[in-house]
Amino acid sequence: MNIRKATENDVNGIAHVHINSWQTTYTGILPNQYLSSLNIEARKKNWKRNLKMLHSATFVAENAKGEIIGFAAGGPEQTHEPLIQGEVYAIYILKEYQRQGLGRKMIKAVIHELMKMEHKNLIIWALKDNPSCGFYKALGGRVIAEKTVKMAGIKLIEVGYGWEDIQDILLHL
Repeated sequence: MNIRKATENDVNGIAHVHINSWQTTYTGILPNQYLSSLNIEARKKNWKRNLKMLHSATFVAENAKGEIIGFAAGGPEQTHEPLIQGEVYAIYILKEYQRQGLGRKMIKAVIHELMKMEHKNLIIWALKDNPSCGFYKALGGRVIAEKTVKMAGIKLIEVGYGWEDIQDILLHL
């Protein structure tokens, strides 16, 4: 498995992983109709824009064939919370490649970039019912915030896993 910084040439692979991961991760959390309606062209457009942002750190994971099988992204905290500086925006891996240590490797790459940007602390938001919440707890994150979000026409709870010192997450990687 190879982990590297994402480029604009990776938009197709990232969009594929993004949609596929949502469909496998959020089944039973988000309506099936919504999950099946996710649009690859819209995701590609979104990621093309995201990858042009100078302040973001996006990495992809490739299998032995060079196919993108996962991605992770981070940058400055997005809600302008004055006490939190860095945020991991997304980490998604195709289901068949999960539980092989890839998430830890990708998040480590993002954390190192956030540290280069001089972010001192970190938050990762996740839907409360997301089965990956255990991953953030295993990395030493603790719930420091909670908010209600509306997705696919329904209200859901998001929890923010935080690290007061961004370097603390590295102790678990």
